[in-house]
Amino acid sequence: MPDGGAFRPTQRPSASVQQRGASVGPVESANRIPLTGDPQMRQRLFSAAATGVLALAAGAASADGLSYSYLEPRWAETELEDDTFDIDGDGFVFNGSLEFSETVHLFVGYERLEFDDNVDVSTRLIGGGLAVPLSPRADLVFRGGFVDAEFETPFFSDDDEGTFLSAGARVLVTPEIELYGDFRSINLDDAGDEESTTIGLEFYASDSFSVGPSVTWVDDVTTYTLGGRIYF
Repeated sequence: MPDGGAFRPTQRPSASVQQRGASVGPVESANRIPLTGDPQMRQRLFSAAATGVLALAAGAASADGLSYSYLEPRWAETELEDDTFDIDGDGFVFNGSLEFSETVHLFVGYERLEFDDNVDVSTRLIGGGLAVPLSPRADLVFRGGFVDAEFETPFFSDDDEGTFLSAGARVLVTPEIELYGDFRSINLDDAGDEESTTIGLEFYASDSFSVGPSVTWVDDVTTYTLGGRIYF
């Protein structure tokens, strides 16, 4: 792993991405494509993946009320957009949560995203949550835990780890529709601090299954997801 969080690949691979307003071909030395060597771009990808998997660990519900025991597979698409680059990635997420009492639950998550130029970012997390009931159909939810992210290309890899905190709310608008949202802060050792906001909907087909979308914003990164939850 490179010292001090900086990449020092032994080879200079050729790569290309779609730059806003122009097509960019092979790039040399100081003009390396950020996806394969720029620490700032690596930071953005780490942060995008980490906040994305956190956004999906939002809890579960049933028609009888709010619950935190579930399995959740999801598809995710991430767009990283700034003044120079417009980069897309997609992949899958798998989350699980287990409720120990009406207020305490444990959750885990795994996400793997594939970006342009054979760049993969995977994220793992584990943590605990506290649900504060406001009514039988509404909770405030506070969560915290540990996150680990890995960055891989055909030429080198790196990883990062850190902690996160989040605060949000979940409301059953009707017995079949849940609206949720949260604000979270994540601190990675090398990539630094990021704050993000998530909103999402769940539509309940039964007491044991729901499906719905979510969207997360963090600086110049937007993550969209679609998936389902199986409750137990």
